[in-house]
Amino acid sequence: MTKTNTAPESPTVYQREGDVASIRLNRPDSLNAVTPELYAGIQDGLDRAEAEDARVVVLEGAGRAFCVGADMEQHSETDRSAKERREYVWQAQDACKAVQTHPRPVVAKVQGYAIGAGAELALSADFILMAEEAEMRFPEVGIGTYIGGGVTYTLTQRVGRARAKELILSAATLTGEEAAEEGVVTSYHPATALDNAVDELATDLAGNAPISMEFAKTQFGRVGEANRADMLTAEAEALLACMTTDDWQEGIDAFAEDRDPTFEGH
Repeated sequence: MTKTNTAPESPTVYQREGDVASIRLNRPDSLNAVTPELYAGIQDGLDRAEAEDARVVVLEGAGRAFCVGADMEQHSETDRSAKERREYVWQAQDACKAVQTHPRPVVAKVQGYAIGAGAELALSADFILMAEEAEMRFPEVGIGTYIGGGVTYTLTQRVGRARAKELILSAATLTGEEAAEEGVVTSYHPATALDNAVDELATDLAGNAPISMEFAKTQFGRVGEANRADMLTAEAEALLACMTTDDWQEGIDAFAEDRDPTFEGH
């Protein structure tokens, strides 16, 4: 069954097919440049996916870009109050955090440009599949602004401090192939194969036990913040919690019966 919000003026479009929800950035005429309304749409889509118990969320962009970052026409407005600017900045940070901390895996499908805030949104996802010729870049310091979305942390985790610093301070452009080779993104694909690659990954993830995946995502989010002893304790507690679920028994039964498990999330 497919559920879609189809309001043509909406800056995001939510769709649900089976266990997979998608949130599409829907401002193709502006290459999906971010606005407060678009950030709110991402938050709403994530909340809806959680309420509907979707197993996986795909974040994508309409048209030829994933997202080119800030809407510079709105940024050039000089009548924004300090309060409005602060609210905008924190709305952007909160949207990235919502992607990072969503209880289900989030897959970013980057078919075109992912620049500035667009790259920040993509890097907030658990998996990033990128078209071979797509481009990712952090241009902020070259135009007098600054990065967000926790990129100084996330990018450093992926490529190390020296390379992260170089990518941010030089505003270097990475193609999908280069980004995958450096570990910035999960994988790269020919543009014609990207949809199938994302669908295959989302389907594989949706077949896993959702409670187990939620534990894993939460604990990976603590890497670098908790010490080894804390992580050992958290893993043991998560394992014990899983052992009380119906999905645990289903997994054991399916293994014994040499069949694929059917997890229900309880």
